[in-house]
Amino acid sequence: MSPPDLALRGLRLETGSPASPVVLVDGIDLGITRGRVQALVGTSGGGKSLSTLALLGLLPRGVRRSAGSISLDGVELTEAGVVALRGRTVGLVQQNPTGCFNPIVTIGRHFQETLALTGTGARAARATAVARLAEVGFDAPARLLELYPFQLSGGMLQRVAIALALACDPPFLVADEPTTDLDLVVQAQILDLLDGLRRHRGIGILLVTHDLSVVARLADEVAVLIEGRIVESRDAHGLFATPRDPCTRALLDVHFALQPEALCA
Repeated sequence: MSPPDLALRGLRLETGSPASPVVLVDGIDLGITRGRVQALVGTSGGGKSLSTLALLGLLPRGVRRSAGSISLDGVELTEAGVVALRGRTVGLVQQNPTGCFNPIVTIGRHFQETLALTGTGARAARATAVARLAEVGFDAPARLLELYPFQLSGGMLQRVAIALALACDPPFLVADEPTTDLDLVVQAQILDLLDGLRRHRGIGILLVTHDLSVVARLADEVAVLIEGRIVESRDAHGLFATPRDPCTRALLDVHFALQPEALCA
């Protein structure tokens, strides 16, 4: 397989004092390829979200990258280059969409402020917002611009979050637990939307999740992250059919115990 277009290699994240660090993740290799879905799966607290935030230089205070490189199309990026990925090259969709919006700012204003960072004026920003909202499935996108986040359901907000992530036409998308707290029908709609973006836009997606049903539905490749280390990384079909690592087998055993119908799929 050819190298990924956007790659994170040898990531090590630490907290605490440099003299006596606490290692949070170590030796993480991840890649996103245009037109494909790379899933990062594992138990809660294993370092999935931190690893993806490192990809965009968005680590929380007190956490540092002590090793690792990030490259785009084979060119290693500086710290400034990593920051420059945000929005234009990589769109970010976070879990819990309600917490990602300013409740006293309209949806239209969210788009305007996002696109202002690229020098886009208010009129052009409105046109882009309408186009992106229509792309993610809203029938009357212009009306939506005047609404506030609290006036929308969780599923609608997640669609808006995806539309915002697409505002600058990035070739890659990072989706961190995009179906968390959504009912099953809305979850399926969001996954169909992401799959459509992959197919029609050729966008590359890094899908972060603890839900193996989501992985089975959408992913081409899967990396299993357990306690800060990737224990297995391979194509999705092979991982489900013949898991190699005991931790992967344990995750699959739990998955099939909770959803026995998946055994017959």
